[in-house]
Parts: sequence; C-alpha cells; structure tokens
Amino acid sequence: MNEETEEILTIIAEKAQLAEGVEGVRSILLTMFRFPSLKNKKVSQKTGIAIPALAAARGELVKAGIVEKKNYLGEKGRTWIRKNLNLKFEYDPLPNNFDLSLAEIPEEYASINKIKEILNNRPEPDFALDQSHAISTTVINRALYLLKKGDIEGRKIVFLGDDDATSLAVGLLNLTEEITVIDIDPNVLKFLSESANTLSLKNFTVISHDLRDPCPTNILNNYDIVLMDPPYTNEGLRLFLKRAKQVLKTSIVIEGNMHKVLGKKCLLSFGNKPPKEMLHIQLSILDHGFIIKEMIPYFNLYKGASILGQFSHLYYIELAEIQNIEDTLSLNALPIYTSELKKRKTNPYRPIGYHFVGEMRFTDQNFLLENEKIQKIFLDSLTYADLIIYDIFHHNYQPFGYSAVAILKTSHAAIHTWPEHGYISVDIFICDEFSKGLEVLKFLKNHFKPEKYEFLYMERGKGSMIKYEPLDLENKR
Repeated sequence: MNEETEEILTIIAEKAQLAEGVEGVRSILLTMFRFPSLKNKKVSQKTGIAIPALAAARGELVKAGIVEKKNYLGEKGRTWIRKNLNLKFEYDPLPNNFDLSLAEIPEEYASINKIKEILNNRPEPDFALDQSHAISTTVINRALYLLKKGDIEGRKIVFLGDDDATSLAVGLLNLTEEITVIDIDPNVLKFLSESANTLSLKNFTVISHDLRDPCPTNILNNYDIVLMDPPYTNEGLRLFLKRAKQVLKTSIVIEGNMHKVLGKKCLLSFGNKPPKEMLHIQLSILDHGFIIKEMIPYFNLYKGASILGQFSHLYYIELAEIQNIEDTLSLNALPIYTSELKKRKTNPYRPIGYHFVGEMRFTDQNFLLENEKIQKIFLDSLTYADLIIYDIFHHNYQPFGYSAVAILKTSHAAIHTWPEHGYISVDIFICDEFSKGLEVLKFLKNHFKPEKYEFLYMERGKGSMIKYEPLDLENKR
C-alpha cells in the first residue's frame, strides 16, 4: 500500500485501539473484500482479531468513509480497496488448498507454470553457503501460500537470499508492488536478474550484499513481507531475523509524529532439529519480537539436501514487538553457516564428488548371462537420474561375464558381472548432486531385484577421509 493509505489505516488502528495495528485493519478489509457475507464471528476467526476489537475497527472504517456499514463494504468500499490496497481477488483465490500440483493450478495463475523450466537453469548450489535448491513444486507452493494469505497483492516483498528462485514464481503472478532480492552469491543474482528480464517482471530488483554487514539504508523500514531460507544454524537464523526486522516497515511519520507499524509478516523456511535445538530455534524467533502464526511441518522439499534430510518446515511469523535495533550493526565475524560452525573456518571443505559402490547377489545365475539386458538396465539407470553419458565401453568375457564403463559428463559409472558367482558389482563416481547417485542405485535395485545387496558411499575430494558410509535405499528419498 502507498504511504497515504498506510497513514489512514494507522490512524484508524490507533483510534480503535487495535493491538494488531495497521496490518490488522488491512486483514479486516481483505477478509470483507473476499468474503462479503461473513458475520463478525467468522471474520474474527479468519483475522484472529477478537470480536470487540473487530467491531471497534469496523466502526472507525465507517467514520473514515471507507466502508458503508460495519459489516458491509458497499461499492464505495470495494472501489477504495481496489485503488488503495491493490487487491484483485473478490473471493478466496484458492478455496480448497494452496498445495496444488502443477497440473491443478487454476487458469488465472497459469503464468506461474513457466517457473518449472526456469528452475532447471539455476546455478549449482554453493554448499559453503548452506544452499540447496527447493524442488519446483515447493517453489510454486510458497507463492500460492502467500497468495491465499493475501500477502502478495499490492505488497512490497523482500527476499533475504533466494537461491531457490521463489522470487520469480511470486513475480510471475504479477500482483506485487515491488520485489527485492538480497543475496551474497553473484551467480544467484545474475541468474535472477537475467530471468526477471526474460520474463518481463516489473519492479524486480536484486542487491548484492552480505547480511553480516550493515544493511543499505535504502532498504530499511520499507517492506511488508520478508521471505527467507537462512543458513541451517541458530546463529544464521538469528542474524537473518535481525535483518528481517530492520527491513520490515515498523514505523511511519504522520504530521511530524512517529507511529509504530505492527503486524508485518515473514515466511521462514527452516529445517528440523533435535528437540533441544528446536527449543532454541523457536526461542530465537520469539527473542526477535516475532510470533509464530502458523507452522507447516515438512512443507519444503529440497534436491539432494542431505544435511536437512531433504525437508524443512514453513513458519508464517508476524512481527508483534518492536525494539530499538542498531541499523548499522555489523556481524561480519559471526560464523553462521553449518560448515563454519563445525570446523570454525571460512573456507569449509566441499566434496569434489560422491563415490558410490555396491554389491548385488542372485540365486538365478541364468539372468546374469543376458548381457544386452544388463547393459540396457545399466544405461537406463543413468538416464533416469539425469546423468549425461559421453561414451560407453563394454566387453563380453568368455565363457561368460560382462563389464561396462560409462564416461559421464560428471565422471564415470561402471558395472561388472560374475554369473558363476551370482554377483554384480557397481562403481559410480559423480561430481553432481548426491541425490542422482541414489536414483541410479534405486533404479538398479528395483530392476535387477537382487536377493541380497549392499550399497555404500563416500565423499571424495581434497581433505576427505577414506570412510564409506552405508546407504539405506528403502528410507532415503
């Protein structure tokens, strides 16, 4: 909303003594706009505002000439809301659920389908920055979640880091007033900027910045919504919460007087931790003046994020308390990334690749004589995992036995059979996503159907330890 509108709603909130502030008034108008026939009790349930406070706020809206009656917007009210709050949907845009598959997205949001192809071009995640890409369905669902909450239409949204490219999905809905992305990674910023230009997204800005340094003054006290998927540490979360609080709009000057702005929102993605650590995580949220309005477990699914268990929770939090925070606060010496905290160094070890080895044993030795069939399954497993094959070498031994080696874009894969022993061995080295190696092994297991099998993996690269870890293909995703 523009400055004049925010001033009007701030004064209304203060006159009604509405604890939820300007955002509480906006939520009342949003609910009345989308659900014109709801009675006080239902509006109270949807906004979380107690009925007496709701009635007082509605009374002030009538006095201001925004709505015709306490429980009725009228055409004048609808016109005012469209113009000043830039709301589009006069109904619940997602009446059933925001959790839709790509095929189920309603026609009016069809533009968001473009995001799936775009996400294929994201730069490789930088594990030193705790990056791990969310899958396309997660990216879309985040945008649809905000749409259902009423937090996209006419809003100023800032992303504190966005290697997932959720900002592009939100931009494709073409409903925001402004989108800003702040990120430390130049590859992410380049990708987002170029993609936004290709998609002709309006009012889309990227800023190169390390959040451990003081925030640029032009982004302070400016935004309605923050989206963030911070480093997977409590230290990283606390830093991002501090910066979120600084960039959210928490004050406004009206006729020379400073007024507080409460109720701005943050969409936080953060992984699961053991109970004692989760206590610290939730206390950190509360410490920074936020309250948890909603938490959806395992909302976010990531590609190959073994450190997160491939999932993270979605927190919808609201700024309910404003404290004085030094805007020039520098936290540059603070270790915030997982690898920094584990090893206390700024250049953490990153594996060059992953080495998978496995053994499969069979009682049906005749199956192992079918060399062509074995080769097809082997090559199909690599294709299934999106591994690019440059060349293939194979040899049929006499009287039996078979070997094949595939030269991959990201290293190699090999398979060897000993029919006389009912035995197959596999050896795969990939400088690629860990999850791709898992997909190859799952494919081989499911198609060969061995009576017994064992699979191991090891991180490879400078500084790695020679230690193979077992893989549980039944439970790993």
